[in-house]
Amino acid sequence: MSRLFNILLVIVFCLSCTRQNKDQNTIGNPATDQGGKRKISRSSPLPPSLNSNPIPAKQYRNHKKKPKELIIQPDQKTKPIVVLNSTVEDRVSRLREKDAELDINEPVTRAFLSSALAPANFPGVILISREKFLKISFDNDIFDYTDRFYTNGVRIDLVHPALSGNPIARIAVPYWGPGVNYYGISVVQNLYTPSTTKTGGIHYGDRPYAAYLYFGSFKITNAPERRFRMTSEIDLGVIGPYSFGEYMQKSFHNALPTNSEPEGWEYQVENDLVLNYSVTFDKGVISEKWMNLNLVSTAMLGTLYTNISGGILARAGWMNPYFANLGVSKRSRNKQNHLHQFQGYFFVKGSAKLVGYDATLQGGLLNRTSPYTLAAGDLTRLVFQSSLGLTITFGGFGIEAEQFILSPEFSAGPWHKWGHIGLTFCF
Repeated sequence: MSRLFNILLVIVFCLSCTRQNKDQNTIGNPATDQGGKRKISRSSPLPPSLNSNPIPAKQYRNHKKKPKELIIQPDQKTKPIVVLNSTVEDRVSRLREKDAELDINEPVTRAFLSSALAPANFPGVILISREKFLKISFDNDIFDYTDRFYTNGVRIDLVHPALSGNPIARIAVPYWGPGVNYYGISVVQNLYTPSTTKTGGIHYGDRPYAAYLYFGSFKITNAPERRFRMTSEIDLGVIGPYSFGEYMQKSFHNALPTNSEPEGWEYQVENDLVLNYSVTFDKGVISEKWMNLNLVSTAMLGTLYTNISGGILARAGWMNPYFANLGVSKRSRNKQNHLHQFQGYFFVKGSAKLVGYDATLQGGLLNRTSPYTLAAGDLTRLVFQSSLGLTITFGGFGIEAEQFILSPEFSAGPWHKWGHIGLTFCF
């Protein structure tokens, strides 16, 4: 009997110790109530035991606010760029991480940076191209064994992304859509003479001597998806003796023993301001692997030229898509964008131009003291021009040769021909 009593006493003592330990674990625990039942506050993070992937408190409060994403497709050959639709700094920094830079000169880009619209409702942005190249162009009618009218021309173009900071670039025509901008500067000198330079004096009824020199700033917007290209350029310089046209032609003739020094430059168009603005549009109509056809239109307004023109450009051969770039790229970029390293193709151009003003024929717009110019009634208002050429490129080097023919620009004037050679170097 006493043995049974001792066993019962041990059992009661064990139960009492177990209950005491349970109460000690419950006291002071904020996750339980007075009755010992466990509770979870809605304002508290989930305990690690109930969440296999714990979220920090700051992220947990905003975990439902997932940032929207914007996909930017700069061209057809590169991978999409994903940018979180957050602050302006975030958008710009993420683009730079992808080696892409937004063009803040464009209103559509500035609107994107400050807009809270969803990506589907936003028209697109414009990037700045990383392409860098130098192009040297040379025109002369010596290729056609003549020495008259448009007799010599030199143009040097430099395209570089750093030129996007040029203040003049801000007045270029804006583009409202996705695309890539190329910025550049140019130096141009053109020379014009009458039908013959072997006799002095004024040749009445003929073209006057004229030359101009200007510096240009241009922007080219390339939109591959729309097969569209827009070029805007502003030029500032001088027409007249300060352009050194007389010195250039006489130096060239004196360098060739078979040529006589030209006479009559003292009667050239007098010094005047050159301030011109031009816009050109290229629209792809047919785009096939071996050939393409574009519509081209140009408008010029200023003290040098005022006119509008329209025509076509057709290409055929082994070539990259016309709107993939500006024709030539470095080998590394061709490889990155899956473009041909070698190109060889023929091209044909044709255009009609309505002439409003031509300072090389009529003299400067501000200075009317030129000894000889043509009257407005002597100009041919509708002029036709066409050309045939060949382009060959390999990697970052390109060469083109082109033959031009131009209808008469003034009454009783003949047709005129000249040749063109262009060299492009990418770096």
